[in-house]
Amino acid sequence: MAKIKNGLALSGGGFRATIYHLGTLRKLKELNLLDKIDVISSNSGGSITAACYSLYHKDFDNFSDMVKKGVKKEIALRILISPYFFIPIALFIGAITARYWFPTAIPSYWFTLVTILSFLILFRFQFHLIPISKIIEKRYDILFFRNKKLKDLSADFKTAIISTNIETGTLFYFSKHSMSDSAYSHPDSNAGFYPHKITFKASEFPVSKAVMASSCVPFAFSPVTVAKEYFTNPEEYKKINPRLVDGGIYDNQGIHKLTFLKSSTYCHNVIVSDAGNFLPNKSWSFNSLFLLTRTSNIFMSRIKKFQMMANVYTTNANSNVAYQSLGFGIDDSVEQFLKMLKNGFIKDEVINCHAISRQDIKDKNWDFIAELLRQKINYDEIKSKGCNEEELKIARKVKTGLSSLSDKKINALIKHAETITEIQVKLFLPHLLN
Repeated sequence: MAKIKNGLALSGGGFRATIYHLGTLRKLKELNLLDKIDVISSNSGGSITAACYSLYHKDFDNFSDMVKKGVKKEIALRILISPYFFIPIALFIGAITARYWFPTAIPSYWFTLVTILSFLILFRFQFHLIPISKIIEKRYDILFFRNKKLKDLSADFKTAIISTNIETGTLFYFSKHSMSDSAYSHPDSNAGFYPHKITFKASEFPVSKAVMASSCVPFAFSPVTVAKEYFTNPEEYKKINPRLVDGGIYDNQGIHKLTFLKSSTYCHNVIVSDAGNFLPNKSWSFNSLFLLTRTSNIFMSRIKKFQMMANVYTTNANSNVAYQSLGFGIDDSVEQFLKMLKNGFIKDEVINCHAISRQDIKDKNWDFIAELLRQKINYDEIKSKGCNEEELKIARKVKTGLSSLSDKKINALIKHAETITEIQVKLFLPHLLN
């Protein structure tokens, strides 16, 4: 009989997600569940937490301190002052404004030609001239990963760092022993895409580059490439062109590989830590960049909702899932469980573990069941340790991105993650605590 595996999915959300998931891990450790996790799947900001934990989990306090110190450092501003960014931008601005600095030295037709060429060159070679992803990758390595390679990830559990391959349109993952996507590793002869399996040498691939690929926001950062040295067969480097961007484009919460029955990382019990916040109402349409960004956020929000429906709110869900989110209210948890119970979405092993009578369900004694659940999970005690209204407001105001976080923001995010994690795990995965 195959071992029943437990998985942890860490969503994206920049540094907000990085620190929010730290709170989730801290609570799971306190509940003696962290050592029972067999697979951690992550994307974007969650991949910083996942990779750091995989590398340094044997000293949890050191891991926790490293993550908190790292998110206090500014990355977004460092991009602007980096020579890799500043020099190309300065040259571009200089080229298109030279006419105003030297009005008599440069004929107008030369100025027009230079301006047009500058725009064309920047448009065609933007990712080469302004390699924002390389700047961030270097900062990731300094702050978190210290030249570690994929081979340095933990052997005690599997870590799957998720990105999206623009070339194939599929999920591309990194782990200790492998890196690839289904189009490369399981080619479809009928699709006419690749005639044979293509493999990569994962062991020496930098962790910082894998995490950068996982958090590479489209429209803002340059896609991450896979160098020739990481191909098992160097000749295949000329045949394919993987371009890797944010894992949230394909799998917003990192849950796909954990709940897909045919995946080697399938888990019967899954904890999802979602640092996503409410999608704000905004009229971002005054230029193409903001419109594309807003459109991307809407797509990712829709993906998250579809994933929740497929993996949580259906009788056909493959796994038991404890789903917690920054956007969840503490007071809503028991009521949400009851709603799912009424609709037949709670599996028998969870119902039995809570000692909920089938007769009470049949008789619709929902108030009695709700009180039973609150007592079994010590709901009032957990709630008393949660964020007050002001702290929760602080946590939810933290924006997605790589700007430095203050102690106040860090503490609020961790506190809410710890509280909502304890409630959701005790409600939806009580059998793991026995």
